[in-house]
Order: sequence, then structure tokens, then C-alpha cells
Amino acid sequence: MIIFFLISGFCIHYPYKDSWSKEIIIPFIIARLTRIAVPIIIAAAMIEILGINASIFYLLVGWSIVCEIAYYIIYPFLRSLINKKEGWQKLLLLSYFPTILVFWFFPLKLVNYPGVGFYYVILLGFPCWILGLLLCYSIDKNNHKDILSKKNLVFHRILIFFLAFASHVLALQEILGHPFTLNFFAIAGFFWLKKEITFYHDRPTNKFMDNIGKASYSIYLMHGIPVFIIFLLTSELELSYKFFLYWIILATLTSAFYFLVEKPSHKLSRKLFRQLLFKKASSSH
Repeated sequence: MIIFFLISGFCIHYPYKDSWSKEIIIPFIIARLTRIAVPIIIAAAMIEILGINASIFYLLVGWSIVCEIAYYIIYPFLRSLINKKEGWQKLLLLSYFPTILVFWFFPLKLVNYPGVGFYYVILLGFPCWILGLLLCYSIDKNNHKDILSKKNLVFHRILIFFLAFASHVLALQEILGHPFTLNFFAIAGFFWLKKEITFYHDRPTNKFMDNIGKASYSIYLMHGIPVFIIFLLTSELELSYKFFLYWIILATLTSAFYFLVEKPSHKLSRKLFRQLLFKKASSSH
């Protein structure tokens, strides 16, 4: 999830890192809210129909969507005030203040990241999102002098996997929960993503993986549902069968949700942005 915050910050800021105007604020907010809200409203309706506890859906998915909405709303106003990389770096340092305070406010055994509460989790996740914004300044053509080898990239993938695994084990064993580790893991994630983007900047990518990436929001919204469907259908299957059934159901749900819900909402979002921007430009003349 923390890597998702990084990628989100990167994708939001990259088109606007060099240029911004006040006329973009309202079209940007409406377009982004449309893009993220329409799929989650429909996903929430599916959760209700299946009889899944809403609090479980919040812990799995909903908390991060709340964070994203907050960041989308605040970004245009921050962007109007901050024009350079140095400004975002200062904001990053300030944004880590709640991360330090979490050691005083909450027990170290607190497992779940959203366990810090509805409002505090927005502050807690903010530096991870800001790291994504800063990532935009690390992938310019001037930064492509250090050519990475495939082996070097694979090494960093393995390293980030074990760091993620270690943080998860610490949380599950109730030694040190996610609220105390993931924001520092995000720093490692920043350098890993920088290497990924640098490596593939001038190289062809895998089309299959590209398509999976496009549907990543659908995967995220749907990933908890197959467990409940399997439980409703049968609880007597062997674990190995449940494993394969889970992925079959997830692939089916994700594909259907992407083409029927996410992709149309993405198109609607872009259409609204263009129309609102056009109206703003027309009214100013």
C-alpha cells in the first residue's frame, strides 16, 4: 500500500511539476474525485450486496482511498504555493513529524497502519505520498547517466521484498507494527522505484504487465472479495484448491470491474477535466 502512495504521488505530480495555473484547481479536483470515487462507490455496493462487514472493507481498502481523496484535494493548493523541488523537500521533513509522534501516541504492538485512526492515518501516510512527488525530480534525462544492469535491478527488487517481508513479520508477531515501520520502508521504496523508472525509461516494457498495471486500481478494490465468495460457496475445500480458486475469481472480477467500471470512469474523468478547463478558458476571455 505504501508503494501505491508513492506511485500515486508520482503520477499526480509528474504532469504538473514544471507548470501550474489556478485555473486548473477546480477541474483537477473534480476529475480526480470522479476517477477515484466512482469505482469505490460501485465496489462498496458490491460489498454491501455480498454482506461483507463495511469495517473490514475499510481496513483492507477504504482507509487508503480516504487518504488519496485528502491528498488530491490538498495538492492543487500546495502546488500553487510550492514551485520547486526544494519546497517539496522542506514539506517532506515537516510531514514526517506525525511519524515521529506515533511512537509516543500509540502502542508499538499496533499492527495495522489504519489503526491510528481515521484522521491520523491521513497525516501518517502523507510523507509517503510526498516522496512520490519528489520522485518526479529524480528521473530527468540528466539523471540517466548511471545505467543500471538488469542484475542490479533484480538485486534491489529482492532487497525491497525482504524489507517488506521483515516489516510484515514484525507487525504480525506484534513486535513493531506497520505504523512504526512502513514510513521508513517508503524511503527504501523511493530509491527502488527510482531505479525501476530509470532502467525502463528508454527500454520497451512488457505489454502484459502494462495491462495489469492499468487495472491495478481494480485489483486493489477487488482483492479482498474472493475470500468471502469462497467462504460463501464452500468452506470444505483444501487450502491448495482455495488458493487457485482465489486467483481465478480475482482475475475474473478484476477484468470485469476494469472494463465495466474503472476504464469508463477514467474516460469520464478526462472528459470532465477537458470540459471544465475549456469553460474556464472561455470565461476568462
